[in-house]
Amino acid sequence: MNEPATLNTRFSSAEKVLEPFFAPSGVAVIGAGLKPGNQGKRIVDSLIAQGYKGRLVAVHPAGESLGLCPSVSSVRELPLDVDLAIAAVSAERVEALIEPLADHGIHHLIVVSGGFSEIGPGGELLQNSLKDTASKFGIRILGPNCLGTFSSFDNFNSFFLSPDDIRLPGIGSVAVISQSGAFLSAILDQLASRYVGVHRAINFGNRIDAGECEALEAFAQDPKVKVIGIYLESVQNGPRFFDIVRRTAALKPVVIYKGGKGAQGNRATQAHSASLAGEYPVFQAVCRQTGMIEVKGLNELVNALQVLQSGPATRGNRVLVVSNGGGMGVLLTDLLEEGNCDVVETPLRVQEELKNILPGYYSFRNPIDLTGSGTNEQCVLAIDKILQTGLYDCLLLVVLGGTEGINADIAKPLREVLPGDIPVVLGAYGRNMFLPLSQAFVNEEIPVFPTGEEAAWAVNLLAWLGAKRAKETSGAGVSRSLATCERRLSPPVDEMVIKRFLRECKIQVPASFLITRREDLDQAIEEIGFPLVLKAVAPNLLHKMELHGIELNFNDKRKLESKWEAMNQVWPGQVWVEKQMPPGLDLMVGMCRDKTFGPLLLFGTGGSYVEVFKDIERILLPATDGDILAGILRTKAGQIIKGVRGQPPLALAGLLEFVKWMTKWIEEEPGLVSLDFNPVRLYADSLVVLDAKAEMELLP
Repeated sequence: MNEPATLNTRFSSAEKVLEPFFAPSGVAVIGAGLKPGNQGKRIVDSLIAQGYKGRLVAVHPAGESLGLCPSVSSVRELPLDVDLAIAAVSAERVEALIEPLADHGIHHLIVVSGGFSEIGPGGELLQNSLKDTASKFGIRILGPNCLGTFSSFDNFNSFFLSPDDIRLPGIGSVAVISQSGAFLSAILDQLASRYVGVHRAINFGNRIDAGECEALEAFAQDPKVKVIGIYLESVQNGPRFFDIVRRTAALKPVVIYKGGKGAQGNRATQAHSASLAGEYPVFQAVCRQTGMIEVKGLNELVNALQVLQSGPATRGNRVLVVSNGGGMGVLLTDLLEEGNCDVVETPLRVQEELKNILPGYYSFRNPIDLTGSGTNEQCVLAIDKILQTGLYDCLLLVVLGGTEGINADIAKPLREVLPGDIPVVLGAYGRNMFLPLSQAFVNEEIPVFPTGEEAAWAVNLLAWLGAKRAKETSGAGVSRSLATCERRLSPPVDEMVIKRFLRECKIQVPASFLITRREDLDQAIEEIGFPLVLKAVAPNLLHKMELHGIELNFNDKRKLESKWEAMNQVWPGQVWVEKQMPPGLDLMVGMCRDKTFGPLLLFGTGGSYVEVFKDIERILLPATDGDILAGILRTKAGQIIKGVRGQPPLALAGLLEFVKWMTKWIEEEPGLVSLDFNPVRLYADSLVVLDAKAEMELLP
């Protein structure tokens, strides 16, 4: 996919800005000394163990010698080819380093030191002051309270972790972004144990400057990166993150594990739309619209990175399953079918051919069961003949150790018959199987997993990704024939003010009449006609049903007069009569401004029980027409709109027109805080907005 030149320029800019954090010409480790447990000394040891080739200098007031690493007593004594500093000093001493570093021409600083906002108000004051001073002197900061960066290709590692305890991967095509240093070290250790190489990794800790957005931009443009893995608990800049991930995921897979999913957003009482948004559901909407792949934990994140760095997604969902255990084949088939993969039966002709060559008690239907008697040669023969049919989109081979016939020696003959045009995923049980096969297939980038369940999960991911890419469209197409209005609303607004605005924009609302005296009812009945609704209307009256501010089903003048008199006592001069519309499908269409990502469209089943049904989809704005249509059709209401049980479809095109008009209004009116159109009643050929609420604020 070709990106516009402006996007490539932005990506290249981020890559250039971050480059000294990954591949510095020279590094100064400030605070490195001989005291046991000294954090700076551990960083120096890590860099030496990693084989860093650039200039390495320790900075310590005593100028203590660190063996292979020369030392100086101050920043001003550093060589001129140093372009990165790593601060491993107390939090109180970090800010004083900024001006000397800038004077010396060093504009990149990794602050591994803790003691900032993570410890409370005092640390937060230190952090804010450090941020302001660094900005003043043009110093880019990674951290504080972080591990920093790792670049296998550049032999660079700023971690203060012992290489005896944490394995780091070799050169590869994975990039990792993590808000947590502990999680980053765990991810890298797991990838290394599976012989999965990593190009670069970054941990930004408290993130007062460089963070996930710039890292994503840099990794998107880096041709050495095939897949990006992310661990995040919070997002630095929601709209920017949304935009960058959408563009990045179009170039290469982006996989994320979101920490803190259980945290609830602030439940606003102003409108249904705000209270229904929720923090985690909004994040899920971000994943859907950007193409980012969400996983459920660190193990799934590692599995996803392992399989996605290995090659392309599947072209289809037909999987050949081969194992030397009958029960394993059944388990794998169940898991694949849950993931919408199809374990297609082997053609009868091929089954008969294999039965004439191999023992008759083997099963060749798919899953292929070679039993505990199978041999390496027999397994390879069966795979080769079945794949030659061209019927399958992926091969899943899971072998169990402990048998004499199938062992790790299968790697060599298997390598000779494996196809190059479909993904191959292996599962290997037992220490004498998993490690040797992982090593054997590392150059072919064929993923080997320690369990069949993980291997099947990986196949399901490849099939899902392939199906998703096949369905992707440009999202163009919905025209806006509804009028845009020149007039702007100003707060406070009530239901009837909003409906008048909608009417001016050619959006249908029920006919209505303000009743300030008994005589007005006669005119309303004559002009509107029965059946009628009575409702109280005021800017601060948001929940009419609970307050008995709305009464339905009036077909009699006497009853209408009696109820109006009672309501007018409670809401004098604020009671309206409105045409009661015939039954239809009641929808909720709303908007709120998420505190992280900005304007959020909500759509689903409406009416009085919207919170009970919880049939709500969330769509981040700006959204493509395809995003909006997909969101509508994911709901139960969307399925009804398409037509069910012999019922004709409803006015989907008109609904899309209305939603697109609403998103345009939101874009042009930044003072809108929330909108709540509930219900919007949909018919076979039209829609009508029955109730409308809006919260607005005056902007300077």
